[in-house]
Amino acid sequence: MEDNPGDVRLVVEALRQGRLLHHLCIAASGDEAMAVLRREGRHAHCLRPDLILLDLNLPGLSGHELLHVLKSDPTFARIPVVVLTGSVAHEDIVRAYASHANCYIRKPVDLDQLLGVMRTVGNFWLSVVDLPGAGSRERLGNWRLLLVEDNPGDARLVVEMLSAPQLEIVHVERLSDALDRLRDGAFTVALADPGLPDSSGIDTIGALLRAAPLLPVVVLSGAEDENLALRAIQLGAQDYVVKGRVDADALVRVMRYAVERKLVQERLDYLATHDGVSGLPNRQVFIDELGHAIAQCQLRSHDAAVLMVSLSGLSRVNQVHGHDFGDLVIGAAVARMRNVLPSAARVACTGSAEFSVILTDTQSIMDTPHIAEELIAEIGRPGTINGQQYSLGANVGMSLFGIDAETPSTLLKCAETALYQAKSVGRNTFRFYSAKMNATVLDRLAIEHDLRDAIDREDFELHFQPLFDVMDGSLVGAEALLRWRHPSRGLLAPEHFLDVAEQSGSILEIGAWVVCEACRIAAAWPEIGGRRVQIAVNVSARQLVASGFAEVVDLALETSGLPPSALVIELTESMMQAESSRDMLQRLRARGVNIAIDDFGTGFSSLAYLRRFPVDVLKIDRTFLGAVTGDERDAAIVRTIVAMARNLALSVVAEGVETKAQLEFLRGIGCDKAQGYLLGRPVDAPAFSAWLGAGTHGLLSDGSS
Repeated sequence: MEDNPGDVRLVVEALRQGRLLHHLCIAASGDEAMAVLRREGRHAHCLRPDLILLDLNLPGLSGHELLHVLKSDPTFARIPVVVLTGSVAHEDIVRAYASHANCYIRKPVDLDQLLGVMRTVGNFWLSVVDLPGAGSRERLGNWRLLLVEDNPGDARLVVEMLSAPQLEIVHVERLSDALDRLRDGAFTVALADPGLPDSSGIDTIGALLRAAPLLPVVVLSGAEDENLALRAIQLGAQDYVVKGRVDADALVRVMRYAVERKLVQERLDYLATHDGVSGLPNRQVFIDELGHAIAQCQLRSHDAAVLMVSLSGLSRVNQVHGHDFGDLVIGAAVARMRNVLPSAARVACTGSAEFSVILTDTQSIMDTPHIAEELIAEIGRPGTINGQQYSLGANVGMSLFGIDAETPSTLLKCAETALYQAKSVGRNTFRFYSAKMNATVLDRLAIEHDLRDAIDREDFELHFQPLFDVMDGSLVGAEALLRWRHPSRGLLAPEHFLDVAEQSGSILEIGAWVVCEACRIAAAWPEIGGRRVQIAVNVSARQLVASGFAEVVDLALETSGLPPSALVIELTESMMQAESSRDMLQRLRARGVNIAIDDFGTGFSSLAYLRRFPVDVLKIDRTFLGAVTGDERDAAIVRTIVAMARNLALSVVAEGVETKAQLEFLRGIGCDKAQGYLLGRPVDAPAFSAWLGAGTHGLLSDGSS
């Protein structure tokens, strides 16, 4: 409670330097202070304080009056109050302590002195003042006590001393039995004799503490051994009691204090390793976890990524609504981050309104750009807490293990540097540490964003490359090739965007459009020599396993009127491995659609899947055709494929025919069909239709089309 803005800034800075600024609420008058404590009006969201700093010179309700009200109210009486005032009057000091102030400090105050007083008062209040005093055994509450004692008489005595209606005592005589019980259920406290039939001395205490590190353990020994007592306490026992030296009330008090001290210790350990506002692990814990993750990556040849997220706009929230409200906003932002991040991601608070994330699974690391985008979008959504609206922004910096750094601190520093780069660009941006990675990722993201609207903008178009009968030179079909007429990048071939479409999932919509559009255009082509010109469409693995792909083909054929026998679905060898692919291909074959294996010979070539899968056409990859006239091994491979296909009653298409010598070789070995730049280059739909309408569709004797 302080009305002087300068003194407020001084205290805030002291708390920040001392890492004590967990939840801070500032009241400029006594009346406002009571509204905060009672959570009235706009202070309904405020948390009840653990410590109060009080200036005596307040407008309205004075500091002395406020102190008297606080200490007279049972709800607030146990909150420690440190008077921080400029008054040096002796009567003010006497009056403050008479009203049960916990400490009196005169302004101006040294920052270290203020921090020291706050820590002392806080620790004392937690560990001593709040402890229950000696009382009846009825006050033990609903506890479970593990009594580890091999002497029946001593065990019976303890049970009689501690007998209480709600106290459950589980008695064991051996260490092994105690460890079994600890594994089976939770206990409030343990009383343990260190001398047991199967263990003795400090080994007994160590085994119990290792089995249940959070369990308060009181040593109940028959020997007054100072050395053993000291070692037990150093190991983590809460107290060392000598049998026969304590009565029932004293033993109850020892147990209660042991439980309370353990709770205080856990709380202090938690505060030392966690951020007080978000509840997340702090920077040091994050460094340790990152070190462990890197060690696992090095051991198993895995990857890891670090994301650092910085919130923007929080200072504005604090100015408008106060720090307590700002703390709630931080908590809400952390919850939003967890909604976006993979469940296995480890999150920590590594700075003021900055959070760091460890990703170790391969898919998440590949998706880091998308995760960063989703984090920024999720944090940026307007929010409401207790009827008050707020908005934040975010920037994200990212680094990759093995590419940017290989030590925890350096990897985190790289992510931090990338975060600063993102902030320099503007709000709601992300950056990788590597400039090359940034360029690649940003380009891929730009492609992905543009793909989302490409179909609606009618940016896609199909080009067609003719397919000829090698023996008589007649036109027998065409392959549909996707092109993207990008608004700013010009005409793009599939290698510039297809991988992005696969990863983003937009390939399903694009692929469906290709099938429908190819069938629509091909249905309007005239017959050549009384035969339909077949249209071949390439299909991705993701399309093939999609549940609705057969329906896409049905719709394309139905709406276009193209006979199923005029459609050829092309897929690669690697797509023939899954049983789901086999089922889909059988469904398509049952409709009369032809199936072709593209780039045959470059994947997992196997006679087994040629037997098991419904295949009509093998397309020999262009890499084998390039050297058939000069390399006998390549020539032998092509001859073998053609011979095998003939024996299996399959048709063979040679891709990439670029020379007359290659064409003559194919004629010589009886290859069925061919396509390539020598025979005809891909052209757009109007040009291909015009060429068909011209009536010249055969190979000339010189091999030109």
